Amino acid sequence: MKNLILRNTPDIADRFELREIPSADGLNTYEVFCEDGKIIICGDCKISMAMGYYDYLKKYCGVNYSHCGNTSLNVTDAPLFEGRLSKIIPQKRRAYLNYCTYGYSTAFWKWEQWEKEIDFMAMNGINMPLAVVGSEAVWYYTMREFKYSENGALRYLSGPAFWPWQMMNNLESYFSLTDAAYIESRVELGKKIINREVELGMTPIQQGFAGMVPRSFKKLYSKIRMSMVPSWCNFPITFQLDPMDPVFKKFGTALLAKQRELFGIYHYYACDPFHENDPAVKAKDYLYKVGAAIDGMYKDFDPESVWVMQSWSLREQIVKAVPKGRLLILDIDGSKHSATEEFWGHDFILGNIHSFGDRNTLHGSVKALADNPYSKLGAPNCVGTGLFPEGIYQNPLYYDLQYQMLTEAEEINLDEWLADYARRRYKSDESAAVTAVKKLRESCYSDKCTGRETGSPIALRPTTSFTHTAPNDHPELRYDNKTLLEAAQALIGAENASGDGYLFDVCDITRQVLSNYAGALYSKAMQGFNERDLSLFERSANGFLKICDELDELLQTRPELSLYTHLKQAGELALNEKEKENFELNLLTQVTLWGPIQNPSLYDYAWKEWGGLIKTYYAKRWQSFFEYLAIEFPHKRKKISTVTKKQRDGRNTYLGDPFYKSFAEFEKNWLRTCDPEPPSGGDTLAVAKRLIAKYSDKILKG
Repeated sequence: MKNLILRNTPDIADRFELREIPSADGLNTYEVFCEDGKIIICGDCKISMAMGYYDYLKKYCGVNYSHCGNTSLNVTDAPLFEGRLSKIIPQKRRAYLNYCTYGYSTAFWKWEQWEKEIDFMAMNGINMPLAVVGSEAVWYYTMREFKYSENGALRYLSGPAFWPWQMMNNLESYFSLTDAAYIESRVELGKKIINREVELGMTPIQQGFAGMVPRSFKKLYSKIRMSMVPSWCNFPITFQLDPMDPVFKKFGTALLAKQRELFGIYHYYACDPFHENDPAVKAKDYLYKVGAAIDGMYKDFDPESVWVMQSWSLREQIVKAVPKGRLLILDIDGSKHSATEEFWGHDFILGNIHSFGDRNTLHGSVKALADNPYSKLGAPNCVGTGLFPEGIYQNPLYYDLQYQMLTEAEEINLDEWLADYARRRYKSDESAAVTAVKKLRESCYSDKCTGRETGSPIALRPTTSFTHTAPNDHPELRYDNKTLLEAAQALIGAENASGDGYLFDVCDITRQVLSNYAGALYSKAMQGFNERDLSLFERSANGFLKICDELDELLQTRPELSLYTHLKQAGELALNEKEKENFELNLLTQVTLWGPIQNPSLYDYAWKEWGGLIKTYYAKRWQSFFEYLAIEFPHKRKKISTVTKKQRDGRNTYLGDPFYKSFAEFEKNWLRTCDPEPPSGGDTLAVAKRLIAKYSDKILKG
């Protein structure tokens, strides 16, 4: 714990003294007070002390620590204070991370980023993180022991941006790995991560085995019971070992043993049988036998084992086959417990998923967080809370509150919290800063903005009918963009506000205001086209494209909102030139086509309004679309529609007509030729001021 303080606030590290105290009837607790010129942090464990330390920093040093601006603490003074800070944490387990987070946010992280993240987890009280970095190595070395060649083992393993979906049994061999040295680097990084988590008192959730294996297993075991799994989202079929086949236990146990050899053993194993697919066997008691077989494998390998299962696609029979105390269910979106008799009495964690695809749209009900659903649940088998976002690089206000609510006993006063957040985030007590966050609450963080994100009109694959930008998002704006504009104006007008978090939010809120307005211009352009109003069509289409250019300029002032930065990070994780190209293609494909490249159904699932991506990809698609409509404009034919006959997730099929086939050529060529410009180093505040001043009247007029 002393090292955590030294890493994060070296200038004041000698001002703290640490003391151990008993738990509060088995619950984590901390106290912070001042004595003899020192700040005394008392806790029953290191995580509790870390929470006390962070609580002090927030209350008395005005700290806001975030993934989006304010990415370091930078504290140089440690004021003494009267009284005590104290807290008892009712949630015994505080779980964190989704498999998808490892694809969308952390896929290309190195130790420097993980070290900061683990400290951040501890300060927010997280004691049960998903820890799967290095799982590629577990598979690689186990497959080698099962007589696979180096190349054969590598080819089976998907690249960093898609490996999480292979762990979830959805796909395999997508942008396969090519370098065995990379496998060694993952072992080294995975060891550092787990060792640090354990050092701080966390319980890592490690990877288990649900049965997906290479098709070539048939060559190793001719009589193996292995079924074909239908295509997931147009990806090639995969293969599932029957859990009742002896080879399932043999191979699964070999994986677990290799994981223990490389990373140690911590007793919690995550796996989700038949995740987003259906079992091939339809026998009445089959699923019960599956649950018993997988639990038996874990128990024989590790008598202290606990199976960790997501609620996303659980089956009642599988769950009921596992004895109480040997299963922990992650209710990742907080909705499944009520439909399953509180998971039939099994221990569970009440969670929140919030982000899909790490799409950087502002959304989420902060009141729903502040109301603290955990405190109202009353289920004795609910053992804690969890945050399971698909990505963490967006919505800093929402996440700051969500991290806090992981350990709160009761609901909190949201108005007071927002005022305190403005002070910490913007380093200012002025009313304009408070007005800005309250306007955010009334707009993008209002009660209406629950569930899935609002789709981006800019990232939308152009169509004559706006439905969904990505699967299952909201096409409608569920708040008044004029209110969000008021938030941007108030924040820009805060004369004493400063800091990296302030500039990030100025950029991000301005981005959202203009993106929303682009949606209104799209609607007007389509109105002009359908009503043959050439002036309205041209003004609106050109205005839309102009906003794309201006947003790109704004976003390029922030390195973390620039495609160039993320592409560079992806390449730097590789150890040779071939893998560098592979990892860069991993990232570029993920934020655009997703996959499979030839006919993706998940296209634009992980869209990002980033500098460089708007200019070279989204804007080019829209320019082509508007040019297509302009050519058709003079013809007095029936209404033109690009809506395809077949729809999937409320969207056009990727190759649904000749128009979209031409789009596909551009998109695939972009993957091969993308060379985005680096961040500009421009003045974020100056650009945002100019854009808000330019568009305010237009937005207010509607």
